[in-house]
Amino acid sequence: MGLRQFVIDAWSWLNYKPVMADVGRPGSRAFPELAKTWVPPQELRRLAAYKVLAAYDNNQAGQLAAVGGDEGALERRELGDAANLVDTALGYLLGSEQKITVEGAENADGETPTPGAAEATAVQERLRKWADKELLTFRVQQAERAAVLLGDSVMVLAWNPEKQRPTLRVYDPGFFFPQWDDEDEDFPSRVHLAWELPADDAAGLKARVRRVTYELGPISEDGEPGDDGAAAGGRQYPWEPGRTSNVTCYLTDAEWLLEDLKNGETLDRLPMDKASFRVRPDGTELNRRIC
Repeated sequence: MGLRQFVIDAWSWLNYKPVMADVGRPGSRAFPELAKTWVPPQELRRLAAYKVLAAYDNNQAGQLAAVGGDEGALERRELGDAANLVDTALGYLLGSEQKITVEGAENADGETPTPGAAEATAVQERLRKWADKELLTFRVQQAERAAVLLGDSVMVLAWNPEKQRPTLRVYDPGFFFPQWDDEDEDFPSRVHLAWELPADDAAGLKARVRRVTYELGPISEDGEPGDDGAAAGGRQYPWEPGRTSNVTCYLTDAEWLLEDLKNGETLDRLPMDKASFRVRPDGTELNRRIC
């Protein structure tokens, strides 16, 4: 029997797995959840590859193969070699210790401190205190393990108005959906973080999809200054002192009921008239809110 389809991409090395050949078919036995209407079709192979690799990491490769049609796969023993390999690679990658170091801070205690050493030490101390609050070492280990296992990792550094500091979160890369435009070069101007929330009958909640969007865009000329720190028509950033930028980042956090979505209404085409926007503790609706 000839090859039905020849695919070369970042996950081609997994093409020998029957489940990878089925990911483009709606209702695939191995990955039925990937047939959801909100999942963009161009992302199916990436998400399927993550699941295959996660199955090896959790000693479930046999179960996955059985679902794909290999009835004898359940008889094979799995000894955890994949997880051990990932953890060993992670250990070599990170080493025994991780700490924040600011250039010049090491010269602050010398007999002749270099210019700026005191300032560098102060910055280093503030960053280390922030790292302790944000559990930076744990977050880095969490992100790097995903990178070793899946080849991808997602970390989000965003300002938290309630804590009054940047907060760091690590997301499953299967939740990350970049939206590339033709003019985007190094990084997309809009990204989605999206995942499905199951129904909760006890709480009276239906199944829904949550989408968090970060989007770069111009600051409105007739906008009004607010707590977000952006005055009408411009904003100054710490890394570019003295320069006013007319571009900022907008945050949108919304949910949609799965029953409200139709075929073709994928993640980048969700109907905004059916969105339910999340609200901050201070009552701010997160609908294109300046970050």
